[in-house]
Amino acid sequence: MLRTRNARFVAAFTGAAFAIASFAPVASAATVAELQAQINALMAQLSSMSGGSSASATFNADLTLGSKGADVTALQNWLISKGQSIPAGATGYFGAQTKAAVMAWQAASGISPAAGYFGPKSRAAANAGGASTTGGTTSTTSTGSAGITTPGAEGILSVTTGPVPNNTVYAGDHQDGVLVFQAKALSSDIALQRVQVDLGTNTTIYNKIFSTLYVVDDAGRVLASTPLNSTTVSKSGSNYFVTITGFSSVVPKNMTRNYTVAADLYPSIDTTYRTSYTVGIQANGIRGVDGAGIDLYAGAGGPLPTAETLSNTILVSANLTDSAAMTFSTNSATPLLQEVIAADGASLNQKDKVAMLVFDVRATSDDVTITDLTTTTTVSGGVASASSTYLYAGNGTSGTLINSATAVTATGVATFSTINQVVPKNTTKTFTIAADIRGATSARTTFGVSVTSITAQSSTGTTVVPTGSATSNSFYVRNIGPVFTLVGTPSIMKSLTAGGVSGYSTSTLSSTFVVNIQALGSAISFPTQAASSTFGTRLYQGGAVDVQAVSSTTSFIIPSNGIVTTGLPGNMAFQLAQNNSVQVTVNVYTEGRITAGGAQVTGASYAVGLDNIIWSSDAGFTQNVSNFMRGKTNWQTASVQLP
Repeated sequence: MLRTRNARFVAAFTGAAFAIASFAPVASAATVAELQAQINALMAQLSSMSGGSSASATFNADLTLGSKGADVTALQNWLISKGQSIPAGATGYFGAQTKAAVMAWQAASGISPAAGYFGPKSRAAANAGGASTTGGTTSTTSTGSAGITTPGAEGILSVTTGPVPNNTVYAGDHQDGVLVFQAKALSSDIALQRVQVDLGTNTTIYNKIFSTLYVVDDAGRVLASTPLNSTTVSKSGSNYFVTITGFSSVVPKNMTRNYTVAADLYPSIDTTYRTSYTVGIQANGIRGVDGAGIDLYAGAGGPLPTAETLSNTILVSANLTDSAAMTFSTNSATPLLQEVIAADGASLNQKDKVAMLVFDVRATSDDVTITDLTTTTTVSGGVASASSTYLYAGNGTSGTLINSATAVTATGVATFSTINQVVPKNTTKTFTIAADIRGATSARTTFGVSVTSITAQSSTGTTVVPTGSATSNSFYVRNIGPVFTLVGTPSIMKSLTAGGVSGYSTSTLSSTFVVNIQALGSAISFPTQAASSTFGTRLYQGGAVDVQAVSSTTSFIIPSNGIVTTGLPGNMAFQLAQNNSVQVTVNVYTEGRITAGGAQVTGASYAVGLDNIIWSSDAGFTQNVSNFMRGKTNWQTASVQLP
């Protein structure tokens, strides 16, 4: 019965093979590969059904979880023929059952790591029909020229040092890159087979620092590995070295590939040994085979390049959790010094959730959790107060509210407890502090807030002491007044003006500011230019106020709509009704001479800044001055050369 069933299968297989062969001449390159995989699958099925134990197949593709197609089917049938269990059978999908079967076969064949990834080492072993283990390093019985597409061609192997991702490694790390070399194949494909790593003259590096070394290709695949111990490490002269073999990685002709020597570190490294170590490649320590089957060597002192030093120095540090650190600082998005009009609510003396401080927290070496945070709010002048303080994630109050501190102490301290905000390793998170303003009057109150303490811990629960500072700019708070904002960027233009001071020709700066004004809490009045310098400006040199008495004039254009100009005292130019907004254009003309005698300003670059604005909230014109913009570069023009 078995013989009949096998005969039928052979007949079916022969017919299928004939049909495939009939279509082969018109198949594309991709189709030929698929047909070859199907043939492999049919051969594996034939061997399995006939009870054979040595099904034959050639595997040319790396396979892993999620892979699909005829190559997977062939692999599944081959594994089944080797006695591995795949309950679902040859489905053509690489799932958990197939991974488990690959892992079991790798373990039985001495292939390490037995991770269930069917890659170059596994393919080489399967194609050769077996594998053996030697000296702690997996080695296949395949020939060194497997995968070479330039048979008979002689080549040259050139190796140089490549960039290592980082030069600090930590106790307990797995597969940290410690050395990268770039292998270039000239005139022929070259299959790399061996790397000899120079560990230096100190036995500490393999007894206390590194436990295992790996060779990893530029696709992240582990090609081979070896533990470091007295059996695998040898001494040559005064240096210790280890040989990593058992792989065959092809560098295509006239191409370059990167390879990384990676290391596992001992989980605990004594403080005495946390220092710098140098890892290199032995002279002629990299061996490959070209298309002609000739062994080629490269490395420090090798033929190409003769002067190359294949080494890298790395710093060994404590376990990441022991090295965890946190810093905090003021974010540039923190609001600039400004006036806030707290005119909300029934009593028109409050404003909710005013964003005052934006700050950054950065964690390094480990994830760090912020458990508690305290801020201190300072208040001076006036009678307004901060009734509540809020902590938000992100920039501004549109982010997620983390916690609020309603019990602000008499000293202004607010505590945010058990907030449990995780800042991932080597990342920065942004937070915002906001406050509710209460009891504002027409008298100006100055507010400021700073982060005074942060309590944090590493991922293992050890205490992390943050460093840094984060402090807001000042806020001037009233319940009545104008809100000033710049529209666009102030402009400046230089020209030569005949008949300047005392008839002398002089250079002149023409500057323009467009200011948006909104009246809150009451109507706001502005004086005429003759009554007072409503819009005060100054000349700046190199960011500082210039002390020269430069002749300048300032004028502003009164808006034609949205204001009141009649029925006002003679010293007032216009009045803006409560909650209304207008834009006012301010023009400044600055001459490049100091006196009527014709003395010039010192030759330098100058900017014009809008420094203060005078206004009144009552008919008697009690003068108030808004000068929060003084010295702020965003309220200044660009710099222009004078005279």
